[in-house]
Amino acid sequence: MANYELTSKVAHLRKISRSFVDYRGVEAEVPFENIELILKAMGYDLDNDQKLGHDAWQLDTHQWHTLLEPITVLSPLRDYWGINVYVKDYELSSTGSWRIETEQGDVLEGQFNLEFLTQTGDYWMEGVQHVRRIVPLPTDLPLGYHTIQVTVNDAQMATSLIVTPKTSYHNEPMHRGDKTWGTAIQLYTLRSQNNWGMGDFSDLAQLMKDMAAQGADVIGLNPIHALYPISPEHCSPYSPSNRSFLNVLYTDVTAVPEFDESAALKRKIASKTFAARVAQLRESDDVFYPGVSALKFECFELLFAAFKKNHLGQGTEREAAFNRFVEEQGEPLQNQALFDALLAHFKALDINAWGWPVWPEAYKDHKSAEVAEFAAQNEEAITYWMYLQFIADEQLQQVDQLAKDLGMKIGLYRDLAVGADRGGAEVWGNKENFCLDAAVGAPPDALGPNGQNWGLPPLDPIKLKNEGYQTFITLLRNNMRACGALRIDHALALLRLWWCPPGKTAAFGAYVYYDLFDLLGILNLESQRNQCMVIAEDLGTVPDEITEFFPKAELYSNKVFYFEIDDVSCTEPEQYAPKALAIVCNHDMPTVKAYWNKSDLDLRKQLNMFASEQDYQDECAAREKAKRLILEALAKHGRLPTGITTNPDDLDEMTQDLCFAIHQHLASSASQIIAVQLEDMMLINKPVNIPGTSDEYPNWRRKLSQSSEELFERSDIQAFCQKINQLRAN
Repeated sequence: MANYELTSKVAHLRKISRSFVDYRGVEAEVPFENIELILKAMGYDLDNDQKLGHDAWQLDTHQWHTLLEPITVLSPLRDYWGINVYVKDYELSSTGSWRIETEQGDVLEGQFNLEFLTQTGDYWMEGVQHVRRIVPLPTDLPLGYHTIQVTVNDAQMATSLIVTPKTSYHNEPMHRGDKTWGTAIQLYTLRSQNNWGMGDFSDLAQLMKDMAAQGADVIGLNPIHALYPISPEHCSPYSPSNRSFLNVLYTDVTAVPEFDESAALKRKIASKTFAARVAQLRESDDVFYPGVSALKFECFELLFAAFKKNHLGQGTEREAAFNRFVEEQGEPLQNQALFDALLAHFKALDINAWGWPVWPEAYKDHKSAEVAEFAAQNEEAITYWMYLQFIADEQLQQVDQLAKDLGMKIGLYRDLAVGADRGGAEVWGNKENFCLDAAVGAPPDALGPNGQNWGLPPLDPIKLKNEGYQTFITLLRNNMRACGALRIDHALALLRLWWCPPGKTAAFGAYVYYDLFDLLGILNLESQRNQCMVIAEDLGTVPDEITEFFPKAELYSNKVFYFEIDDVSCTEPEQYAPKALAIVCNHDMPTVKAYWNKSDLDLRKQLNMFASEQDYQDECAAREKAKRLILEALAKHGRLPTGITTNPDDLDEMTQDLCFAIHQHLASSASQIIAVQLEDMMLINKPVNIPGTSDEYPNWRRKLSQSSEELFERSDIQAFCQKINQLRAN
């Protein structure tokens, strides 16, 4: 049995919380068993008191032995502005100096007297008092990534210094308070007469034109992160191989410049056989990823052949653009391409070689000699995979430029998933910073007595800080490319994540805390540098720290109409948060039509997702009550469609007019950004995703029922858009 005192101490030092406020607003104690399981997942041996005691000692004392912390993030959101120094009490009469070399190459210097500095902590070791004091730094330091060197007597240490702004970026229209609207889409669901069975970047460009013509200013995307290119059935955008790069299946083959240079590719696409394959994929109601992937990768090889022949080593501007992309993306891109090349290699040898955990041992380490030898012998294959990222990025950049040309106030907003799949490129190239034996998720709630385990390994907060947050910085930079805003899925992860132990449900988990001020400061800095707004998805049980500091950082909140209904009424439109993206429902929720007819609850019942029949009946009753409150809110504001009463029993099915009325009610709110899902404009019933399911339901496949061109040719949709414009203008 584990030593309770030692285990508790290590848990405290690793910032594992012993309690939390649950979905009912009640403080819940975390069973000690859960704490033990999380510590074991972190790698601690709880059965060895001597080793555990040493680990506790190391965690507790290591910082007091070094002059500086591994990195300092200066944030105006903290209650101090300076760098922590760790010295012994007998050194307090000493003077010291600091020297900052900025990223621009400038040098700033200063001195301090330890005796007069503010003390924020102490620690006694072997009869010696170690103290922590704050060295104040100039408040006008340039924002950015710098190096600071501190000298006290004979001790000298240099470390990274990141100077961050108080707030995130806001463009001029949003700064002055303009109210905008648009849509939030799953890109693969878009239909057209040109795509090959799933929405692509050309479809996105067409949607942007269609919506801008109706007055829309923003289009939100599902995560478009890189998936497993040769395992197309692994299609969840929230379980990617690598969040820093793109899903190449969104590339429109015919829009790549090399398409016009390849006679072989043109002949292939013009063939009757190819056209028949495309037509079958295009007409299906769900995306058939294996078929789409097969078509595109056949063509990708021909595109690359044309690129090699006409540009590589030829000194063309096209080659120069590719080289700039490779240089700019650096080692992370090299690792991504190397992973994809290795994945293709091992999958060809063994169909079950789905990811690095099942590769030969030597190749599980991206820094091994065997991996280096593979890279040296397969340079062309690695260049091929980098080329696929290049052409995908190029098309996304073009859509972003189109948004600017159309005068859209925000344009694209991208979505950053909370984690990456454990077998993918992101984890493989950065294993040392992940805790591979744990997974992130959510604690138990009314609809999920066992909580949610998303299966994604968490970044270790200590390792993340020790590596200077480079992993986090890379994620932000790459996801702030080619967009006007970034939505951060489960943004509460900036403060804490619910860790789930291996082999257990999420009910055996606990919250592990991160440094909010470090992460929030870096987020604000990258937001300003990339001129990219931040939408922080803050749904669920929100801790006080988030409630206080997200608004101070001027992050946009995320409001969902379904969640703005309490026991007695709907939130009044003027009471919505101004700095927010408001939407009736999102990808994890039933469409408006399904919500009204309760088919989502029936489907969950069929999938045995309710703990009891009574839970199902309770949810049905709660839904009927919510529907009544919605109708009463519309009536109160004069938006109830003709012929509809406030009695939900009179209306079993959602109507187009009622759907429009609900969205118009939301459009009259104080929130600056409103999103209308295309599936709700089309009154689609089938969900795109059911949280808590994997094989039980075909998630992330359902397409829309119309193309965007067909949708916006409808007179009722045009009238609806004009009404939204009027409400937003007022």
